[in-house]
Amino acid sequence: MCRICFFGGRHVWRLPLPDGRRVFMEFHSYLGPSLFRDRACMREIELWYEDPAIVAAVDWFVSRGKVA
Repeated sequence: MCRICFFGGRHVWRLPLPDGRRVFMEFHSYLGPSLFRDRACMREIELWYEDPAIVAAVDWFVSRGKVA
């Protein structure tokens, strides 16, 4: 479901949402997810935990063992 993009040596996951949007996520095993609106990881989504669609996508990613 999600694809991985490589930018500057870091892993950025592209997560599709049920409503057609896509978010980009960097996942750190200690710090957790950082979510962005763009591929370059410049426009961070500050309150991602308030959007149920994004929370469901992150839960899906974590429940699969942090792999796509």
